[in-house]
Amino acid sequence: MRDDVQVRLPVEERNAVPDPAEPPQAAAPASGDFTGARDGWLHWTHGLVNRLAMGADGLLLVLAGLAAWAVWAAWTNAAGPSLDDALPLVEAVLFTAVTLAVYQRAMTTIGAYRVENYRHWGKALLDVIGGLLPAGTVLSLLVWAFLPEVDPSGMLALWAGVALAFLGAGRAMAALGVRLLEERGVLRRRVVVFGATDAAERMITNLMLPEHRANYSILGLFDDRGTDRRPESLAGFPVSGDLLDFKRFLRDNRVDMIVIALPWRAALRIHGLCMQLQMISLDILIPLDEENSRLRLANMRHVGDVRHIGNVPALLVMRQPLRGMQIVMKRIEDVAVAGLGLLVASPVMLAAAIAIRLDSPGPVIFRQTRVGFNNRPFTMLKFRTMAVDDRDDGAGGTRRDDPRITRVGRFLRRTSIDELPQLFNVLTGDMSVVGPRAHVPNMRVGNHRYADVVREYAARSRVKPGITGWAQINGMRGGIHTVEKARVGVDMDIHYVENWSLWLDARIIISTVTTGLFGRDVF
Repeated sequence: MRDDVQVRLPVEERNAVPDPAEPPQAAAPASGDFTGARDGWLHWTHGLVNRLAMGADGLLLVLAGLAAWAVWAAWTNAAGPSLDDALPLVEAVLFTAVTLAVYQRAMTTIGAYRVENYRHWGKALLDVIGGLLPAGTVLSLLVWAFLPEVDPSGMLALWAGVALAFLGAGRAMAALGVRLLEERGVLRRRVVVFGATDAAERMITNLMLPEHRANYSILGLFDDRGTDRRPESLAGFPVSGDLLDFKRFLRDNRVDMIVIALPWRAALRIHGLCMQLQMISLDILIPLDEENSRLRLANMRHVGDVRHIGNVPALLVMRQPLRGMQIVMKRIEDVAVAGLGLLVASPVMLAAAIAIRLDSPGPVIFRQTRVGFNNRPFTMLKFRTMAVDDRDDGAGGTRRDDPRITRVGRFLRRTSIDELPQLFNVLTGDMSVVGPRAHVPNMRVGNHRYADVVREYAARSRVKPGITGWAQINGMRGGIHTVEKARVGVDMDIHYVENWSLWLDARIIISTVTTGLFGRDVF
């Protein structure tokens, strides 16, 4: 989608960023800049620790097999048949893969991959034994079925002992690591409670219990009512302000979870708050009422919308799209693809820069403020393809056969070469290779602000904007000048946000390279 306009604003306008604390317009409730929310890079979470523990188990189990194999090979007599010379490499790899899969499946089934289990070394060792028993049984059956001429008892006993030693040592290191992380407070989920209500008091009291303090940290309490209607404090926590104060707090502080502790009968207030916060990449939960929590749990458990905050059941109404290892994997993907892209495209970029300089006056690189992750502004880079225009703010987008497009610029746009400098935005972390298109602030569709006519528009900001995206490979390139097309594009962006995977990114990148760089809608 071509939403850019090559402009050079006066200095005071270029440097101006809308104040996120200003009251939003009634028709555009999803406004605000929350610079204190997650920065889209690595953050320690329970899920990340569990994935690291699972990966460490896999590595240690493979090393244990290799070590046991080496010791057994040194002990066996080369004159008679033994396991080390009877088992080909392919079968050895197969046995290892199956054993590892059974072990990790068993560990997952018994709930061993949970942070609270790593804190106590004795409990963790029992979990390891519980995983090794079925894995060892399966390994014995494989050897018996494929190598009937070999007595595997000695080798299997050695393997079990070495594996137990290696995995036990790994659990001891995990216990030490979790203890250090908890002492530093990095595993605590940072919670903000909104609404000075009885539900909020129950939530705060619960999270302050000793068994929950290692997992949760309450950062603040806010309420949208006026000072004459809200209490000054609740459960020992001061009420820090109203919705505007809440937004200022989110701008300057990292928050993992927002608990909207309003009564369920205040559905309109809850909906309004969710719309205000839809662009933030975090979890938003609403505690379930005591009188109907059992009914709600029975009806909703199958769709996975019920979570527990401490011991309190709550409905998850919005979740952070990427977390833990997913953030790491996507960042690795971005750096690898952007680095390779710059290496391959550097001659083309050099030729484009020379052509722009010779074709028309003005800078080679066009810089423009765009809306990025968590609704933060950033400066996006592109090759300049239009004549410099001081009169346009860029919110109206670009149309086919726009007279401002230069001769060289038209070619660069038709071939998508003008997008290549955004690879530098990817390396700096402002953008991703794949994600929703980065729009200018107050982007318009027709005569209306995008956020006014598509209420879910701001939810696109829950992931980093991308050079290409799911909407772009599905017909959303070119100008978007109708409300209907705008809504379809936002629906596609939200589909990507809620269904992200490395495989989906790979599909989008391949489709962009093979078919999406050119076409009727590229201008």
